[in-house]
Amino acid sequence: MTGDKPSRRTVLGVLGAVPLAATGVFGGTSRAATPGLDARIRAVVNRPVFAGSQWGMAFYSPDTGDVVYALSPDELFVAASAVKVFVAGTAFEALGPDHRFRTRVHRTGPVVRGVLRGDLVLVAGGDLLLSGRMRPDGTPAVPEPDPTYPGGAPLPDPLREIRDLARQVSAGVRHVEGRVLVDVSLFLEAREGIAMGDAKVTVSPMTVNDQVVHAVVTPGDTAGAPAVVRAAPDTGYVRFTGQVTTVPAAGPARPLAFTDDVTHPDGTHTVTVTGDVPLGGPPRHVAYFVPSPALFAATVFAEALCEHGVRVTGGASADAPARWRGAPLAEQVSPPLAEEVKVMLKASSNVHTVTFPYLVGAIAGRDPITPKETYHRYRRELFRAAGLDPDPAGAADGRYTAVTFTKFLAHLRRRPHFDRYHRALPIMGRDGTLAGNQPTSPAAGHVYAKTGTGVMRAPTGGTAVNKALAGYVELPGGRWLTFAQFMRQETTADAARGLADQAQEAMAEIAAAVYETLGRSPR
Repeated sequence: MTGDKPSRRTVLGVLGAVPLAATGVFGGTSRAATPGLDARIRAVVNRPVFAGSQWGMAFYSPDTGDVVYALSPDELFVAASAVKVFVAGTAFEALGPDHRFRTRVHRTGPVVRGVLRGDLVLVAGGDLLLSGRMRPDGTPAVPEPDPTYPGGAPLPDPLREIRDLARQVSAGVRHVEGRVLVDVSLFLEAREGIAMGDAKVTVSPMTVNDQVVHAVVTPGDTAGAPAVVRAAPDTGYVRFTGQVTTVPAAGPARPLAFTDDVTHPDGTHTVTVTGDVPLGGPPRHVAYFVPSPALFAATVFAEALCEHGVRVTGGASADAPARWRGAPLAEQVSPPLAEEVKVMLKASSNVHTVTFPYLVGAIAGRDPITPKETYHRYRRELFRAAGLDPDPAGAADGRYTAVTFTKFLAHLRRRPHFDRYHRALPIMGRDGTLAGNQPTSPAAGHVYAKTGTGVMRAPTGGTAVNKALAGYVELPGGRWLTFAQFMRQETTADAARGLADQAQEAMAEIAAAVYETLGRSPR
C-alpha cells in the first residue's frame, strides 16, 4: 500500500474487473430518437483524446418503453464500481430503506454501587457508520477522496459513536471487574479484497471507522530530518514506527508504505511506515486496515470508557463466548439504510461494498454462516423481477451490457423506495464522485448516477482504462430516463489517470446533452 492517489475509483478483483485491451475504434450502429442527439454524442466520443476507444451506451424511458439513444447497447463492458447500484438495490429490496442497525452494550453480571461484577459485551449489529460521519442534517459526510482511499484524510471525530456508548455506560457503571468483549456472531468474518492493489479487509459486523487507522505523516523542519508519524485515531490497538525522511520539495520521493507489521501476544500491532515526504508539504495520510475489527472495537471502547471515568480491570478482548447472557446497558442506532448506503454510492467506498452482501444475507436471510451466498439469491431474485437473466453472460468477470443496467434501473424506478434510492446516488455537479462534473450545466442536479473506473494491465502490455456511468436522468415535467455508458481504451500507465477523468467528464457531458435535447422535446 502506498500513499499515492490512484486514478478515480479503480475497482478490480472482488468487484469484477478483468484485463481487457481497447483494441477497437469508435463505431457500431447508434440510434437516436431525437434529431441532433446522435451528432452531439458522436462529437464527444470522437475527440482525439479517445482515439482507439470503444463505447457502449443506452438511454431508456421506463415510462414509455422508448429507447431514446443506443450505441452498442448489447456489448459487454467492465462495469467496475457501477455494479454498486446492484448491491444497493438488493439491500433496499431485502432490508428496506428504513432498516436501522443497532449496536448494543450488555452486562453479564449485576451492578453493585457502580461496580459491574461481570463483563461488558459490545454486540455488533452491522452498522457501517460507527465513524463520526453523520452530520446534523442526518446525512453522512462523503469527503473526496474517501478516507479509505489512498490520500484520503481521517474523519474529524471517527470514534464519536463509540464514545457515546461509553458515556451511556458511565451513567451507571464506574468500575468493570471483568473484561470488555465484542460479539460478532451476526455472521462469520471473512477476508475480502477491496480493489486497491493487494489490500484486503476483514469483513465484520463490527465496523469502526471503516476498519481504518490512519498513519498521519508530517514533514520535518529541514531536508533530511525525520518526519513525524502519528496514528489517527490515537489508540493502543496499533502504534506506528516512522522511518520516513523529509526530502527537498523538488526532488524525488519514495512512496509511503507499511513495510513491517508486528502482532503482539495481546493482538495489538506495531507497524513500520517508510518512505519520503517533501519539505514544506502538507501532512500525508496512509490508511492502515485493521486485521481484527473486533479487537480494534474492543480496544477503542475500553479506551473511551477510561476517558469517561470507567475503570476496566480485565482489559479488552475480541473473544466473546459463543453463549452468554446479559442485560442491556447502552445502544447506538444507525441512520436508516437509505442514508447508510450513501457512503458506498456517493463516496464509492469499497469497504462498505464488500460488507453489504454479508449484512443482507445475515439479516434479511438470517444466515450467519454463508451470508454472501444468501445475498446472491436475493440479487438473482431482483434481476428476475427486472426481467433479466439472473446470471447474465460476463457477470462472473464483472462485465455487463448497457441494456442490463437500464432494465435493472427501470425496475427500481417502479419501486416504492425509488425516491430515496436515486437520491443516494452521486448527483452530477452537486455531490459525491460526480460533484466536479458539469457543475454549470442545466443538467446539474438532475443526473443521478454511479461512476465506475477500472485501470489494469492490458494483454498487450499497456494499460487499459475502463469507465462506466449508470443511473438516471430527471427530465423536466417529471419524466425519467435510465441510462448506462461504458468506455474502454488502452493508454500508458502515466496517462491512465487523466484519461479516466476525461472519460468521466465526457460521460457527464453526454448525459447533459441528453437532458438538454430531450428537455426541449417532450415525448
